[in-house]
Parts: sequence; structure tokens; C-alpha cells
Amino acid sequence: MTVVWTTSGQGIFARFGKLFGALSRMVAFQDDIVDASGTSVQEALQEYINSIGSTANTDIQYTNELSKDVHQLKNQIGSDFFQRVRRVAHVTLIEMMEADLQSETPPSNLPRKNVTEALYELRDQMIANSKTLDGSVITIGSTAAGGSNVGNGTVIVSAEADNGKHSTHGESIGTCRTETLRFRCVQDARSRKLAKGAEIFEVRGAAQYDAADHRWPGGSGFVGNVTAASPILGDGKVQGRNILRNSSFETFTSNTPKNWIVRTGSAGSTVYKESSTVALGSSALKMASDGSTLICIQQELGSFGSGAGVGVKPDALYGVGILARKSGTTSSAGVLKIGLANASKSYDNNFTIAHGTLSDSAYGLHTGSFRAAVDIADPIYFTIEQSTAFTNGTNVFIDGIVFAEMIDTAPGGVKFLIIPGPTAFNIEDTFTVDVTNGGQGLMLSYMDRMFDLYGKGILPPVHLAGSENIADSLIA
Repeated sequence: MTVVWTTSGQGIFARFGKLFGALSRMVAFQDDIVDASGTSVQEALQEYINSIGSTANTDIQYTNELSKDVHQLKNQIGSDFFQRVRRVAHVTLIEMMEADLQSETPPSNLPRKNVTEALYELRDQMIANSKTLDGSVITIGSTAAGGSNVGNGTVIVSAEADNGKHSTHGESIGTCRTETLRFRCVQDARSRKLAKGAEIFEVRGAAQYDAADHRWPGGSGFVGNVTAASPILGDGKVQGRNILRNSSFETFTSNTPKNWIVRTGSAGSTVYKESSTVALGSSALKMASDGSTLICIQQELGSFGSGAGVGVKPDALYGVGILARKSGTTSSAGVLKIGLANASKSYDNNFTIAHGTLSDSAYGLHTGSFRAAVDIADPIYFTIEQSTAFTNGTNVFIDGIVFAEMIDTAPGGVKFLIIPGPTAFNIEDTFTVDVTNGGQGLMLSYMDRMFDLYGKGILPPVHLAGSENIADSLIA
């Protein structure tokens, strides 16, 4: 069976629409009681305050209870009504999904009669029946480094949805919060307690508001100390920690980097240990391009042998940082491809670096992010390949690679990763990144407020191009 969707008086979204419509009128009233020109309580109170405070009357203290904490006034006016609407919305969701399952042959039930299980069932039925809401577009601003920063690393932020249940959200998880994420280095390697590149940052989002607060949603409310993903450290089992081994290329055997496989090309011919042109430590990897060989190195992930001991999680979001440059013959062609692939170099996901973006004079930090496949190849390799051969005589140098799972701000929020550059971060180095939720998906937003989609990470499918088949106009 399938729950009824939008039929007037019966459909689950028709009913949500009426509940959310009532709540929208409450929200409008909360705003009007303070802000509406000519009719607001605030304007009436101001007239009273003006009369009390006139030169003929000095009893201004009478007005204290009227003029303080406008936010509290709005919340007190709407709180009881909001709680009632939310309780009805919860009962509607749970009981309608339970009744639908009980009508099956043979009948079944929600695993537990609660909002979370009912949301799972609603989402899965929407996917099975190609039902979509209007989505909201998330915009991630450029990373802004502090003007006095010493370290030349960066921060990457992503709103990319998973490919399993939320693929319709694409690059825009529709419950991400509008805010400025702020990153400030609070401990650096000069303390001799930290590895270079593993500096600690305080990360703060904007204040989060309770669903009953008229200022909802506010920001992520994220606050925490987070370690940068150092290429010196490997085998990361937690978010934000580098997975790879020997990713700063400090150890070689006969021009083959330890823990790596030269898949295409050959050590001592196209792949070398480089001891002069380095970014970190005492050595780097050199690809000596010949104009035709698609030079490729790989590191097996989740390996009990010579690769990295930690594997990748299906559908998890990973960030990559790579220090790279070139020298020798000026390149007129060449592309580096970085991603997850099998031994035949068939890629799950990847990003590329074009030859023209590599400096001839200094290492630059190049970053990207991608999700692991839902069905990961076995074995799977972190792969760096010249997918287009660089010009004959061009040397490509690679050092300081970071490959780490990105850090959640919330199950339904953006993810981030702090990536070091050639120069280590210092205390008080800062970064900011603006995140903006366009708010186009009204039904999605009200569902988030009623059912905490953001905190649960359970999102209904959406359409981002305006062709949704469950309309926001049901909210009335």
C-alpha cells in the first residue's frame, strides 16, 4: 500500500499543508504584533512610553515590563499554539504511516511508533512513488582567509547530499543553515605537542534557535575544537583525520614510495623520489612526463598488507588536499585525476587538476571533495593519475596529500575539512565561510521545523528545478 499524498482532506501533505498554513498565520501575527506599521503593539507601547516620559511626567519606570525583551514577547505569544500544532503534526505523521502499513497484505507496522521511524517510512514511500517537494538551493561562499594569516592552508565546506536516499538534493542538502562558519587556530605546532599540519582550530557556527522560537532556525549552533587533517598523520579512523599512509612521501624503496603501487609507468623511469623540490619534510614524488605515459600511483585502502589500514565508508563524503607543482618543459597538455578507483583505474568518484593551474615556481594547495560510491569496489585504491599525459619533459611534483572524511556540523547540515598548506598554521590564523539557504522549499522548511529533519538527517526527496509534484501551495 501507499499513503495518500495530496487528496483534499485525506492526503498526508494536504493535512500538513493546513497545519503549516495555520502556523504561518501565527508567525505573521508574531511579526505584526511588534513590527506592523500603524497597528503593532510596539507602536502603541511607544506612544505610551512617550507620554509617560514627557517633561510633565517622570514615571518612565512604569514602562519596563512593556519595553524589555521583544523576542520573549513574540515567543510567549506563539509558544502554546506552536506546541499544539507540532503535536498534531507528529500524531498525523505517525498514525497515517502506521495505518498505511497495517493495511498491507499481510499487515505490518512501524518498527517503533515514533517520528523517526515514521519519517523513514514516508521518505522511502516518496522515493518509491517518485514524489518530490520543492528543494532549497544552498550556496557555499568562497573561503576567506584572515589578512594576517601565517599558514597557507584552507578550509573546504560542502552541502553535497548522499547518493543513497537523498540524491535528489544534489549539492544542496535542503536543511543546511544560513550562517557564517568561523575557524580560528587556537593551538599550533610550536607548542611541540602537535604535528605540523595538525593544528587545532576553534570552529563556530551561528546561534541555533529552538523550533518554538520565532527566530528559528538560526545557524547550526556548531561549536568545537577541530584538528586540521595533517598529511604527516595517517590511518585516520575518525572524521577529519587523514587516512593515507606515507602521504608526504618521506619513505621510498628504489624510487617507489612505500605503501604505494606504481600502476602505470615505472619507478626510476617515470616515477622518482625527489629530494630537492619538496614542500614538506625531505622528499616528494616526481612524475617525469614523457608525453604519452598515463603515469599512475595507487594506495590500497582497508589493506592488511602494504596500503592504508583504514578503508572508506560507502557513500561517505571525503575531502582531498594535494600539494603539487611542475617544472622543466612548459606544459601544453596534462590533467591530474585524483579519486577512488579499482586496479583497472575505473573510478567511483574523482576530481581533476588541469596543467595550467600548476605553478612552475612553487607548490600550490589543490583541493576537492567527493563521495565514495554506495557499492564500493573491492579492493579500492586512492588514485593519482595523469589522465591526460603531461607534455614530454614536464616534471610534476606531488607532496603532502590529505584524504579524510569530512566533518559534520549536523546530520542535515554542511560538512567541512581543515587542510594545511606548505606553511604551517599559527595561532590566530582565521577563516570564514558563508553558507546561505535560499529557502525556496517551503514545505521542506516547515517539515524541518516540525520534525527536526536537520537533526535527524532524514530528508524527503526534492526537485531543485521547479518540477516538484507536491506543491508548496498546499500550505494555506
